[in-house]
Amino acid sequence: MSNNSSFSSRVVKSFLYSGIGNTISKVINVIGLFIVLKIIAPEAFGIASIVIAIFAVLKAITELGLGIAIVQAETITKKELDSLFWVSLGMTGIVYLIIYIGAPFAALFYDQPLITDLIRANGSIIVLFTLFFVPRNLLKRDLNFKEIAIIDNVSLLISSATMIAMAFWGFGAWAIIGAEIVNRVGQLVLTQIYKPYLPGLQFEWTEIKDRVSFGLYATGSRLLYNLYSNADYLIVGRVFGAEAVGIYTLAYRIVSDTVKTLTSNLNEVAYPTFSRLQNEIKRLQVYFFTLARGSMQLNSIVLILIGVFIDEILLLAGFEEWMEAVPLVQLLAISSLLRTVSPLVPQLLNAVGKAKLNFYYSLSNAIIMPVAFLIGAQFSLVGVGWSWVIGYPVVVLLLFYFGSKNIHVSLFEFISRAFQGFWFLPFFLGVALGLQFGLKEILGEYLLIQIIIGIGITFPLGLYIVYKNEKDTIALLRGRIKKLPNEDS
Repeated sequence: MSNNSSFSSRVVKSFLYSGIGNTISKVINVIGLFIVLKIIAPEAFGIASIVIAIFAVLKAITELGLGIAIVQAETITKKELDSLFWVSLGMTGIVYLIIYIGAPFAALFYDQPLITDLIRANGSIIVLFTLFFVPRNLLKRDLNFKEIAIIDNVSLLISSATMIAMAFWGFGAWAIIGAEIVNRVGQLVLTQIYKPYLPGLQFEWTEIKDRVSFGLYATGSRLLYNLYSNADYLIVGRVFGAEAVGIYTLAYRIVSDTVKTLTSNLNEVAYPTFSRLQNEIKRLQVYFFTLARGSMQLNSIVLILIGVFIDEILLLAGFEEWMEAVPLVQLLAISSLLRTVSPLVPQLLNAVGKAKLNFYYSLSNAIIMPVAFLIGAQFSLVGVGWSWVIGYPVVVLLLFYFGSKNIHVSLFEFISRAFQGFWFLPFFLGVALGLQFGLKEILGEYLLIQIIIGIGITFPLGLYIVYKNEKDTIALLRGRIKKLPNEDS
């Protein structure tokens, strides 16, 4: 009982620190981004977004999934850590050389000469990350999310200030890329302060080959995931041009950044938590479904509010030239209802040593989703949004099947328990739409009042419904109980 209570307490504290940290970081990021978008043109934002999308695909290669292996391992020695570091550093050098040589070809493909220098400069973040991936993952392994939150938020605050200043001084796309580099430098310095790590001049392949093997599956999964999740940017840029990428990126980030704000802390805490419970299936079930259920209900409320009030929000912010993003935001919000739960499943599979299944899932995504994007792009930019609505539920079903098999429940039980409480969403959507329509008819041009009243009524209503459904879990988070409901004592 005491061990369970202590573990639950650590998980709760990690969840709270990670949640607060991620929320603050996303708020900082969103504020900085919206300020910058008032200064730079959609085309400049689109060019920077293409570069970031290219690197989102490539960065999975550099670490070789070794950070995941560090967290998952029950025990790990200094010699193993040093060996993993040198493997990652060697791979980083090779990848950056390929990036440097290939940059002009990417610029030619998109007919944007500036992309060459942007890619070569942004390549430094791959090298910088390798220099601190070992201590960062050691912090995760020990559930030290308070320190990670401080590291990430201080770095992001500095980088956001850098981005705004560079945009104001007329650097355009360089403002976005410069902020990315400054953010990595900040993470490197602060991570070394909180968890100093100096690699020794030692290397032993026999001691890490199993970890590298595990990491390769995780790398393959992450590479394929990054490929399909950024293929839309790359396809939009090629078919519609840089300005369209700017519009699409704004829509995607409004939805994606919101979901990540509320789910990334769950994912950060979930993986080390699930890893510690990998041999205790009953407790693993309880923790998984508790996190999944809470994530689904809270995220869905926010997604509905974004989809309903996005017109008023953009108009109030003075983003008239970005209004083409509205239908994309609404379509992406619909598809993201599944993404409130799906990110937890790869954490579960990695934790129980089944990274291979994540690879299979990512492979199916890397085949199906780019094809869906290509088909959607033949119709319009909005067609790419419909690709998410239609294509993503097909591939995510395979992920849920893998999750159900490894948590020892049926697929039906897995879905019903993870999405428990889904019933109230149509009711909540109806209330939000009805309120929006009524306020628009009554208040007309008073957008700020519409938003304040609309969200001020619907959001507390949604929270109240979640509270009624999740009393025990909320009591746990408030420290009123010491273990999760139904957890074995």
